[in-house]
Amino acid sequence: MGINRIATNVTSLSAQRNVNQTGLNLQRSIERLSSGLRINRAGDDAAGLTVANRLRTQSQGLNVAIANAQDGINVISVAEGALDETTNRLSRIRELALQAANTGVNDFGARSALQDEVFQSIDEITRIANTTLFSNNFLLKGDFSITSELKNGVQNVGANLDVSPVASNLGNGTAFLNIRQMKDGFKQITAGEAAGAQQILNTGITNQSDVAVSLALFTEGAVGLQSTAATGLNATGDNLQDVSFFSGVSLARTDIFTFTGVLSDGVTAFNGAISVNHVGTSITFGAFVSAVGTAIADAEAALFGGTSNVPSEFRTIASAATSGSNQGRILLRSSQTAFSEATLNISLVNANGDIKTSSNGVARAQEIGNQSALAGQGQVGNLVTAITGSTFADGEFDIQVEDVQSAQQRIVENSLIFRDGNGAILDKTTSLTTSGNSNTMLLNGTFVSGVFTGGTTLRTGDTVDFTGTTSDGNTFQSTFTFNPVPGAGDFDTDLNDFTFSSISGLVSELNFRTRDYDATATGATDGIQTRFENALFTFTAGGQVQLIDDLGQTDSQSNFTLTFNFSSGGARTSNSTIQDDGNLIKEGFAESATFRIDGGEAIRAQAGDVVTLFGEESTAEGVPSPQVTLRVGSGFTTGVDNFENQRDLYAGKLNGGPEVTFQAGDQDVVFLSQTTGGEAAKFVTFDFDDVIDVTSTFTGSDPGFTVLISTVNKGLNFQIGSGADQNIKFSLGDLRSDNLGFGRDSGRTVSNIDITNLTGANEAIRIIDEALDQVNRTRSILGAATNRLESTVSNLTVASENLTASESRIRDADIAAETTRFTQNQVLLQAGVSVLAQANFQSQGFLQLLG
Repeated sequence: MGINRIATNVTSLSAQRNVNQTGLNLQRSIERLSSGLRINRAGDDAAGLTVANRLRTQSQGLNVAIANAQDGINVISVAEGALDETTNRLSRIRELALQAANTGVNDFGARSALQDEVFQSIDEITRIANTTLFSNNFLLKGDFSITSELKNGVQNVGANLDVSPVASNLGNGTAFLNIRQMKDGFKQITAGEAAGAQQILNTGITNQSDVAVSLALFTEGAVGLQSTAATGLNATGDNLQDVSFFSGVSLARTDIFTFTGVLSDGVTAFNGAISVNHVGTSITFGAFVSAVGTAIADAEAALFGGTSNVPSEFRTIASAATSGSNQGRILLRSSQTAFSEATLNISLVNANGDIKTSSNGVARAQEIGNQSALAGQGQVGNLVTAITGSTFADGEFDIQVEDVQSAQQRIVENSLIFRDGNGAILDKTTSLTTSGNSNTMLLNGTFVSGVFTGGTTLRTGDTVDFTGTTSDGNTFQSTFTFNPVPGAGDFDTDLNDFTFSSISGLVSELNFRTRDYDATATGATDGIQTRFENALFTFTAGGQVQLIDDLGQTDSQSNFTLTFNFSSGGARTSNSTIQDDGNLIKEGFAESATFRIDGGEAIRAQAGDVVTLFGEESTAEGVPSPQVTLRVGSGFTTGVDNFENQRDLYAGKLNGGPEVTFQAGDQDVVFLSQTTGGEAAKFVTFDFDDVIDVTSTFTGSDPGFTVLISTVNKGLNFQIGSGADQNIKFSLGDLRSDNLGFGRDSGRTVSNIDITNLTGANEAIRIIDEALDQVNRTRSILGAATNRLESTVSNLTVASENLTASESRIRDADIAAETTRFTQNQVLLQAGVSVLAQANFQSQGFLQLLG
């Protein structure tokens, strides 16, 4: 451009623009040099500012996470310190139990002193758990536990898995464990010595349906009620309102029977109620039995989602015993030769809603009424496969039966002897009258020179007070009157006749009479028991009244007293009494024996008991002893039977994760869930029972059995990252003494330990070993968590350092480069100002032309 204009100095404007830009650059250089930052505002580097801010946020979050992890380590240290002392206390209790088990040296007093120290250690364990806290958080009371429970499966509803998770890191919500059976196992007991095809000699197990006989007894007179195979409420049979009794108490029309029980699994309950005067018509005993059967069937159908879904081996059939001494009792029989734990409790309730009487429980493999419990219908409660499960390895094992004690029923006998006038022992059926003379029944007396003298004669109007003590220690009373009228006054079913004229009549009265019966059979009665329910009177060849228990019971208290009250009159000048107390002739006890398997601990069991036999303890730490649970039979003999075992094989997946194979009884089986996108693996750990009722096969398109695991995770949560869900969580269970061991529901916890006897000392060792395993598992979890948190701190520190460096590279100014630019801008600014001055001076040259 020529220099020939003065109105617009374009050269100067150009110089000004460059000077202004240089000044702006110089200003930014000064700002960066003074702040040390390359980015002081979004305009400096919009994208860089976004990235730098993200990095700064992450770095700050990591610094907080580092602090969180360090605090977590401190929390764990507090819990670990407390558990260290808990371990010491448990170890001390175990030492005391071992010392107490040495009964050859320590008497009861010494063992009681050891128990006192056990109590102190138990209290200390509970105190530690109750008071260990960090801030306001109690660490060892179960406040930070993971509670997982199994729900019904979504497929194959009939299957059942009675097991609870022992450990997991599952979050709140529902997980899915799919289980399929890979191989059928089997468990059976065979005779170790020559025996018939049906009988296992030594353990007394017979290949018959598992049958329970109700202790509850319905009677009419002195015998049990009869029943047909009634299906309707008014079917033919003995009506319950007709001179009938339940547990020694008479029935009235307004009475109601209520009954409860459990199904063959021993857990699932059933119940029902029915009136004695059902819809205006008395029900029969058979109809009552039918009502019980209907309630059982309904409960089974509800459990399995329909009658057609109930497995045949699970069904329990209620029927009435039709013969023998069981007449009037209810039988609970498994529909197949399968193990059953069914039981039945019956209560009689009057019109006021008060319980008149009740009878709870059933008998298995017992002698009832001195006869086989099924009177020829099969052995009770036993079958060759009466085994609920086993954790023994596959193979054959010996079951040894020792110290057999046969059953014996308790017998109580009075001391008076009933004689005639000549001193001969009276026959129980002989009338006590001779031509109208009532002075022919004599009590006691002595023979002097061949002549019987000194006996006391019963006369018309004399009474006998009867006081009975039942097997459980309860007492009842009744009174009978001697009425020796020929052809009258002896025992009959007249409700208002309480008289007798023969010893047979007296015995029948003792076995029959009740005083709480309303003659109209319509009113509410108070339910006073006036007869024995599970014991019967008889008359011996020695002229004495004898009471015999139905069952052999070690703790039975059955007894009686007969008080003879003599009225005044005739040769008598005043009232007098003779009290005749029953004397114990034989103590009662159930059939029992000692059982052991594979050289394990000896277990004492009674006929019909369900027992768990343990094999030898494993030498490996944390490995439980193998065990098998079975029902022993009756008719034990000393010897050895064989137990053959092959466990079922199963496969399971958690939320579609990797497949895990396991067997019934396996412990610490870990299932991992399927993970995606770097998600931390979720797991659940199971201790499986020796019974797994899952029959789905691993073939074709069978989907198996899906278990729903509902979890409430209240575990300790530590935020160890700068983003959402970047945390670790672990649980601390309830480690108080009443939960350490085999669980509160089992009754086998540290708080229940009693080492004052040998059995208790051995049980204490088992409980303590389990409790130590619980504490050690918890300490292992804490130790692993500590290591993880320490690793986390180290990792987060490096990450924070790298993020800070990355942010610095983006945000911070490069001082060397910025100083160079600053110097450059200074020079440019000086040059620009100088050039601007020259540009402004150029236009002044044209002024010379004007001159």
